[in-house]
Amino acid sequence: MKPGTGMMDVTQMMKPTSSRVYLVLLHVMFLVLYGAHLTWPLTRLQGGLIIALSVLTLLVLTVPRTQLSTAWFLGLLTLGNASILFATTMMEMVSAGPWILCALMLLLAMASYVTCLFHFALLNGLVIGSYAWLLHHMSLLQTENVLLLPALLCLTLVFLSKISLTQAEIRRLTETEEYTRSKSLCDALTGLPNRAQFLERVGRAVQCQQQNREMHFALLFVDLDGFKPINDRLGHKAGDAVLRQTARVFQGCLRKGDIVARYGGDEFTFLLNHVKGPSDAIRVAERILAKVQTPIDVGEPVQVGASIGIALSTNLHEHPEDLIRDADGAMYRAKAQGKQCFVLSDQAADVSTSELKARWKRLTHLGWNRV
Repeated sequence: MKPGTGMMDVTQMMKPTSSRVYLVLLHVMFLVLYGAHLTWPLTRLQGGLIIALSVLTLLVLTVPRTQLSTAWFLGLLTLGNASILFATTMMEMVSAGPWILCALMLLLAMASYVTCLFHFALLNGLVIGSYAWLLHHMSLLQTENVLLLPALLCLTLVFLSKISLTQAEIRRLTETEEYTRSKSLCDALTGLPNRAQFLERVGRAVQCQQQNREMHFALLFVDLDGFKPINDRLGHKAGDAVLRQTARVFQGCLRKGDIVARYGGDEFTFLLNHVKGPSDAIRVAERILAKVQTPIDVGEPVQVGASIGIALSTNLHEHPEDLIRDADGAMYRAKAQGKQCFVLSDQAADVSTSELKARWKRLTHLGWNRV
């Protein structure tokens, strides 16, 4: 997730069970307050409203926790309770006394669990508007009951402010966490993804291929030829400059959707997504070999080469490390052939027989086989 693109809901900062506990507590308080002002024996209308309250109570207790703070559920809970409250007050002509203020505050507290500011404002607006309509219907607009309206509006503004501040703090924490994570997954010298991030990306590619056997990718393991003499003769600053410039060159060799990482020292790794066959990986390798020899000025012109090992996702593998080992073995064969060249992985040559057997055993145990 990119910084600033995703924002946690308020409920993600608390345990889901806590949300249910608080909503149950608010609803029980509403039930007690409502029940204390019923007339006995109950009328048919009151009996029907009690059944409706029982259904809402059952929903609070049983609704999936992922739905607890959704607008539809809290809207149903709040507006349902409000309708029951106002129906009783209007149909039974119960006086709009202080108990209604308590009931309305409980309803607004329930609505405050809505994480979207717009939905919360809309929901509270409906509750407060319904109360205003009730006062008008009962000809109570000229009484002190109307003072509840500005008080409820102020309470709504307080809730809006608190929710807004909480969401802003969550956004800040999220962006800080994402920034810290992205920094920890980048190589400080070149700015490229580091080994950890590369392994994570290859792991995703492996998972995608397990779901879609038609999706293939390739790994390139690149070791710079002639880097160590430059580093030893001209010093680490010159070596760092070579690595930074080489990283920029490698980035210019990427196709859309591919990544290059600094695997460690003067070793770089490429993940080529959506390859149709070895020819796609070979073309990228040839481009790398052509561009990597461009002279680099570090006080004097220097030049490096590259030995490249290529491993295709059709290789027998279970984990990202399997393919990286295959590409690494092919890279050493490229060095043995005179450097400044690439070699396609041949598992018969790059992987020991015991390792291949172990991979087969693990994959067979997982219940799937390579085509």
